[in-house]
Amino acid sequence: MRFVGYRVPSTLVTEVRRLTAGGEPFVYAYYEGLDKISHEYGLGEHFDAEMVAVDRLVADLLEVLPRGAALVVTSDHGQVDVGDRVLDPAPEVLAHVRGQSGEGRFRWLHAEPGHGQALLEAAQACHGDVAWVRSRKEVETEGWFGPRLTPAAASRLGDVALVCHQPVSFFDPADSGLFELIGRHGSLTSAEMLVPLVATRS
Repeated sequence: MRFVGYRVPSTLVTEVRRLTAGGEPFVYAYYEGLDKISHEYGLGEHFDAEMVAVDRLVADLLEVLPRGAALVVTSDHGQVDVGDRVLDPAPEVLAHVRGQSGEGRFRWLHAEPGHGQALLEAAQACHGDVAWVRSRKEVETEGWFGPRLTPAAASRLGDVALVCHQPVSFFDPADSGLFELIGRHGSLTSAEMLVPLVATRS
């Protein structure tokens, strides 16, 4: 596999045209605009405007592809418009927590030694209305990470998972970034997991 960079959408189109004209049998191009806009602005008018731009980009790609080439458009995930609905884990939950990991819509809580069961029960009582609350053992036995979880991967998991099914996110003071995220992903809702796939030929 070779990496070929591009600067802006027009150069993405130019590079795809150049590569396919040169006989490359498979070209993968990633465009990040829709993801950035939905994270920063949510799923309102800015998102709609970016969708128009993406549609134009796809049309431009179709114009430059050689005859008979297939163009497949998909995404790696969806988004949920969380807005300002960012929740602090309840004090009854944090009383059993020594640290957090993951991200806002799939938050791992790491229990104080000997507090695993108490943490699970407190999280279920306080946040079961907005999130699926699972212990690490439940996540493993239910196959959330596939049929086999390696020891290296398991060592990075917390003790209790808060996995949002409502349009909310859980706050961790250790989180940092350039801006507040309005659109978020990382949970297992259909909006985040099920993405479109469109295929056509030039």
